[in-house]
Amino acid sequence: MTIGAEALTVVRRARCLRTDGMSATTNLTVTPPPASGGAPPPVAGLELPTPHGFVRDVLERTWTIRAPRSAVWAWLCDPATFTESQVPPWRVEFVDPATGRPGGFTPGVLTTHHGPFLHFCGVIGEVDEGHYRDLQYTYGAYAFTLRAFRPVRLEFWLDDAPRGAALLRLRVTTDVRRGLVGLWRGGNRLFWSRFGAWCRKGVAARA
Repeated sequence: MTIGAEALTVVRRARCLRTDGMSATTNLTVTPPPASGGAPPPVAGLELPTPHGFVRDVLERTWTIRAPRSAVWAWLCDPATFTESQVPPWRVEFVDPATGRPGGFTPGVLTTHHGPFLHFCGVIGEVDEGHYRDLQYTYGAYAFTLRAFRPVRLEFWLDDAPRGAALLRLRVTTDVRRGLVGLWRGGNRLFWSRFGAWCRKGVAARA
């Protein structure tokens, strides 16, 4: 998919529940990623400035998956990939705010990964079919404690690779308490180091 110089803006209207129990309508404005493969701006209203005493940390990883890009995309954007792989009491959920029913990887769908010492709440941002998907975390998301590690954004890019393979690229953005950056980077690298093998196994199981 090629996107020209004029950015295409997509506005989704989602019904959400106000604190007074009444329903309200929210506009979510998302912009497709540029043809260069860079990240689009955050969903309007979800920009999270780095808090005082924190630093913004970015982890990037790349894997070559020996499977067609379409097969990798299907695995990456199947909610069951994440909801059915959790060990209790941790859970992953996707909810369409317009219906209150389970949702998928479409812009505006709410998601949360929760359990002891973990609450990754967010909203699906831009999705460029077969190429890019974005999950933007909302205020209150944390790992271990809100005072230490606050996830900001989780992005995946997917491209064709030689011999019919797919090139999968990950970017994880996190606000980290100053002084804990080394600890976070070590743990984050270890956690995501398994993702490529998990992807290969999952894609092969669906073939």
